[in-house]
Amino acid sequence: MELMKSKPRKKLPNKKIIKTPKFEAKEQFTNSALENLRSEKERLINNLIDSGEFKPNI
Repeated sequence: MELMKSKPRKKLPNKKIIKTPKFEAKEQFTNSALENLRSEKERLINNLIDSGEFKPNI
């Protein structure tokens, strides 16, 4: 009798990997990249508002 195979799940890093400097660096880079994108988006929207090309819904 063949057992049904469960769908493969995405493997989460184990505790040893999470504590490594490499993992910490990746996490820090990701957070930094997200913050840069947020600030860039805000700057672009403000420039568009100042130039009159974009009018926010108030």
